[in-house]
Amino acid sequence: MIARLVIVALVLGVFGWYVQGHSFHKRMPLQTPLQEFPRHMDEWEGRDHFFSEGILEQLQVSDYIMRAYRQNDDRGVSLYLGYYETQGEGAQIHSPRHCLPGGGWFRVSEQVRTVEAGGRDIDVVQAVYRKDESREVFVYWYQMKNATITNDYMLKVQMVLNSLKYGRNDAAFVRLSAPVTDSVEEAVTRIEDFMEDFVPYLDLFLPE
Repeated sequence: MIARLVIVALVLGVFGWYVQGHSFHKRMPLQTPLQEFPRHMDEWEGRDHFFSEGILEQLQVSDYIMRAYRQNDDRGVSLYLGYYETQGEGAQIHSPRHCLPGGGWFRVSEQVRTVEAGGRDIDVVQAVYRKDESREVFVYWYQMKNATITNDYMLKVQMVLNSLKYGRNDAAFVRLSAPVTDSVEEAVTRIEDFMEDFVPYLDLFLPE
């Protein structure tokens, strides 16, 4: 355990030194603005929501969509997709492990698993959070060039590696959520059904 903490500290230390001493602000624009992401996908219909100016100032995100999708039977999945053309001080992905508790959500369970969607395997974090009497399933991952990432520390490592190898450190944060109405399993299935329609569109918007 101590050895692991030492390694993590060294990685973060090297990362911090690298960020301060090097400029890798090559901005990678989206192929298409996220507001053009389809509001209609198969049986899903989406409605947009927006952050306040105060929250946007904190996030420093380059582009985003926050959208609630519904099916004909009123089953819902909420999507947040935030994209950073480049990451630096003040403009980095905010981990749900910190943001959700800050909003009054308490983690009940969490696991890393692989979901097959859109013809490929995606590593995701699947977590159940509780707020008062409500429970919600969250499925999320970080997406960078040639990688889907589920670990906050590995996200920082990948930032450095991509900066060295490609001269870029752009990243997207994908978060899907569904309220637990019948069971956790039903909410997970609902999200997986949505991913099957949603994932193929990502390649049309995110940079290669």
